[in-house]
Amino acid sequence: MPEKRYGKEKRVNKFVLTIVTIIDLFLFFGYIGDYAQGNISFGFMLAVDLSVVISMIVCYTVYFHKKDSVAFQHISVVGYMVVYGLAVFGAQNDLVFMMVFPLTVIYILYYDFKLILRIAVVFGGINVVDVFCIAAVLGHMHSGVPLNSTSLLLQGASVVVYMIVLCGTTQISNDNNARKIASIHQEKEKSTALLNEVLRVAVSVKQNSAEAAEHIRQLNQYVDSTVSELRDIAEGNSSNAESIGQQTVMTGNIQSMILETKQMSDEMLAMAELSEDTVQEGQETVHRLQEQAHKSEKANEQVVSSVASLIANAKAVESITEKIFSISSQTNLLALNASIESARAGEAGKGFAVVSCEIRTLADETRNLTEGIRKIVDDLKKNADMAKNTVNNVMMAAGTEHELISNASAQFGVIGSRMGELHTCVQEIYKKIDEILQANNVIVDSINHISAVSEEVTASTQQAAELGADTRHKAEQAGGLMVGLLETIKAIDKYL
Repeated sequence: MPEKRYGKEKRVNKFVLTIVTIIDLFLFFGYIGDYAQGNISFGFMLAVDLSVVISMIVCYTVYFHKKDSVAFQHISVVGYMVVYGLAVFGAQNDLVFMMVFPLTVIYILYYDFKLILRIAVVFGGINVVDVFCIAAVLGHMHSGVPLNSTSLLLQGASVVVYMIVLCGTTQISNDNNARKIASIHQEKEKSTALLNEVLRVAVSVKQNSAEAAEHIRQLNQYVDSTVSELRDIAEGNSSNAESIGQQTVMTGNIQSMILETKQMSDEMLAMAELSEDTVQEGQETVHRLQEQAHKSEKANEQVVSSVASLIANAKAVESITEKIFSISSQTNLLALNASIESARAGEAGKGFAVVSCEIRTLADETRNLTEGIRKIVDDLKKNADMAKNTVNNVMMAAGTEHELISNASAQFGVIGSRMGELHTCVQEIYKKIDEILQANNVIVDSINHISAVSEEVTASTQQAAELGADTRHKAEQAGGLMVGLLETIKAIDKYL
């Protein structure tokens, strides 16, 4: 019989013994009181009290010999049956039969249907026989009053119905208990299986806890290393943030220089365009100069031709003047001769002398005029020669000027080509500077974004470092919990 069964028998035996003792004491002293009052005889009192005492001695002996003894229930029932039988049959009270109710009901606690059935049969039989004796033998009630069918019917019916109810209750209770026990056994089997599974899981948990403890220890090391690395990263990010700040300032300066360069390139582009226009205007001016030089060359050629004609005319005039001078000399000589001849002629020659004088005067004037003309022609020749030389110099200078203008035109053409190339280059430089400016703006935005991201990374890294430290603390706590769990799981070893 299981240990719990023994514990239940022990508690029920103790409770039954207590109730039996109380009832027996009431009976013992009650019958002594009835004897003292003269209600019963000494022999009947002695018989009841002896049966009570013997029953109590036997019950206490069996109980203290073995408190959870199964025999106790049978011995106590038998002793109480004897006491109850004596009390009922020798009673002077019509209600003594009710003593069956308080005692017999406590035997339900044994959950023994056979015992209850025997109790019902014996105690019911005692009451049936008592009713039969009262009705058939005594002819009156135990108290001496006349027969009362109602009281007899009440005694017999109440005891019989009580015993039937007692048996039915015991049977139903035992069936329910059997079902409960079967359910308990099923639950026990499930609990056993669950316990085995729990034990298996506990063993696995123990192993896993040991491994987890080792992993937590390694995790602590990793977290320490990670925290250290995160701190280094945070310091590096701080340094990077400073460098990025310096780069931002430098990039801002570069952007300012690029903007200034762009302004200068704008000015250069404007100057290149203006220079290109100026060169084009210069080329047009040189072209006009070339045309004007060509005209001047033609004019100079005409001047040279005119001067040559002038010189030729001057030479012709000189020749004529020479002839006139010769004629005037001859005329003067003829006038002189005429004067001489007129002097010889005397009065007849005075008129001719006047004419010859006039002719000589005219010849002198002609000679003087001719000499003046000669001087003028000489001066004209000199001036013509000088003009010719000047015109030659002018033509040489014009030729040189034409060559210079041609060279200047060629140079202006080269300059115009170079200025076109310069304008193209300046435009390309402008485009490149604009692209550099846009790229620098992108770089500035990227640096600002990187700076913001670096600050966020620094903050996140610091937060991660703090979380790492917190994780390490939590890991240490988890390690402590795992150690406690391992210590707890060790308590399950005794069930394995």
